[in-house]
Amino acid sequence: MPSTTSAWGTARWLKEGTHATYALLEPPGGPRDIKDLYMFQLYPEMLPSSVRIDIISRLSDDSPWKKDGFPFVIGDCTGIFLRFEIVDIQKKLARVNISVMFVNATLEGNYLEIIPNLTIWKVLNLNLTTMTYFDNGTPIGKATLFIDPSDTPRPGEVLFRLKGLSMETNVSVGNVTYSAYGNSTVLTYYRPFKPPHIGITTRSFYFSDAGENWSISGGGKEEYTYDFLTGVMIAGTFSHSTELMALGVFSIDGMDRRIRGKSEAGVWPDGIKLYDTNIAFPDEGNSSPPDSLWRYYLYSGILALMASLLVRWWNNGHR
Repeated sequence: MPSTTSAWGTARWLKEGTHATYALLEPPGGPRDIKDLYMFQLYPEMLPSSVRIDIISRLSDDSPWKKDGFPFVIGDCTGIFLRFEIVDIQKKLARVNISVMFVNATLEGNYLEIIPNLTIWKVLNLNLTTMTYFDNGTPIGKATLFIDPSDTPRPGEVLFRLKGLSMETNVSVGNVTYSAYGNSTVLTYYRPFKPPHIGITTRSFYFSDAGENWSISGGGKEEYTYDFLTGVMIAGTFSHSTELMALGVFSIDGMDRRIRGKSEAGVWPDGIKLYDTNIAFPDEGNSSPPDSLWRYYLYSGILALMASLLVRWWNNGHR
């Protein structure tokens, strides 16, 4: 049985004013007159009303949303910033401001108008016991920007639903590992993160829909990587997520077109990566002595997580 309380609810970083920003940035060094583009899809019916009115006013008559009844508005941009900030915490409920900013955005049917920063934001309620977001009292999915590292989502558990289609598609947990990227360091815009890391991969999912003059299909799987001790996400493909759906963003292009893969410095994952935060992560520098407080904390955390996994395994096999 899932625990009804969580010691993580009193985590040191989880407090009013805590924030973290993730980014997809245009790679440096390219020609000045050629911009690398990231694509995104907005679902107008789910956008905050003020943003929806602004978006629709910018669309030309040639927009597929207007002309063909396509359910999404497609745009592109040269950079994406996704941010969360803890507004306040009352017992087991946190209010979280989620925002996404598309830099130098253009919208379908009106590619001559450049929007310097197209920003969408919403304040959601997060139950810290179940790690579920609520919007106007309605549960909308599990948090993906941070998790309880001692009580991660279970395989098969639904994280969120892809809405805006004639048939909604569930995105559920496929695999959870406490050794994501093995012994490799994960590189982010903010700083490198040495192992161990927590990794969550969704099961493969697919969607398709069609109208009289349009069709859409896609799918794949999402991968999220978290700091081992704090449970804060440090990287993720993040093409789809609970937070994006809550904002009315159906999908973003999660590919980072920088040099990817493994190098001597570590692994540069695809997708968004931590860019800035006021969270104080444990010191993972090479100068940390083996008996330092944080190293002791790390070993204690590993033992605690192993104990948690053992209890979960025992409960699942002896019900």
